[in-house]
Amino acid sequence: MADIKIERGQKLIKVLAAQNQKARVDSDQIEQANALVNELLADLNPNTIHQIGQIVAYTVEELQNKALDFLGNVADEKTIGYGEKAAFRVRDDGIHAYVQAKGATAARSYITDHQILVSTVEIAARPAINIVDLKANRFNIADLIREANEKMTMKKLEMVQSVLHASIQTYGSPFFAQSVGGFNPSLLDGQVMHFRRLGPVTLLGDIAAVGQLDASTGMAINSNPTMQYSGSMLDEHNQNGFIGRWHGSDVVGMTNAYKEDGVTPVLDPNWIYIIPGAQSPDMRNLKIVNEGGVNSMSSQNIDDRALETLLYTWFGVAFVVGKHPTSGAHLIS
Repeated sequence: MADIKIERGQKLIKVLAAQNQKARVDSDQIEQANALVNELLADLNPNTIHQIGQIVAYTVEELQNKALDFLGNVADEKTIGYGEKAAFRVRDDGIHAYVQAKGATAARSYITDHQILVSTVEIAARPAINIVDLKANRFNIADLIREANEKMTMKKLEMVQSVLHASIQTYGSPFFAQSVGGFNPSLLDGQVMHFRRLGPVTLLGDIAAVGQLDASTGMAINSNPTMQYSGSMLDEHNQNGFIGRWHGSDVVGMTNAYKEDGVTPVLDPNWIYIIPGAQSPDMRNLKIVNEGGVNSMSSQNIDDRALETLLYTWFGVAFVVGKHPTSGAHLIS
């Protein structure tokens, strides 16, 4: 068997990732990728087992980059090498301007900031497949890759949500507000108005949350048939399940997977996040750190002959505020 080198970002990894995402891939490329994986599985030894682990890890890494791509629009994200420290600078104060008599000396504006180090934790999965099942095609590497990616991505999103919710709820309006007993449009409008004065704003949330914006704009057609609405709003609602604009701000619905029970969404479906679009990444409160990539260790268990792969990655999240938050959130309860 020829020596095969497995590397991040190579064609094999791209094809397996695209296939996993149900993207259109040339059938010849799929056949070549499957043939290579089957060739490795047919000759299991320490080297090929290690290569299989690399294929799984690098493909999961490729899939996670795409699954968590939206975080790049709402967070200040850094990727560092192993053992490095992720340092974020937080502005404490800025420049002040004064109206004064000619020739007077203006007071100094001390531009101060401080540095925050965000540590990482390990997120890991250890899938195992019986060799007999592999050879009989009852389970394949693609299934392992898909499920490992889903579960590791889920843990990252749960971690981000936990940090964000625990932090933002310590602030009052306009940074955090809660609609009790149903959606209160005036509460959210007050928050949105605050952030719109700083530039364009995006409202981001689960489709169930952003779908509640429809009623406040006349889309509750059945309950109030006399309300007027534009044709474009109706088109947006029919296409997406929610309107695309609300009080001057873009509305974006997040893809929200289910937890292991198959019915509970990973992300709380009652939250709407208010994201200013004009601020630079370093001004964003949510800080995310990826230390290295997805790593693997693979072996074949002697007792049950299972091929097992330990997948692990180091991930960190923090909510960092200088003088005041630069983003907001609205909870509908």
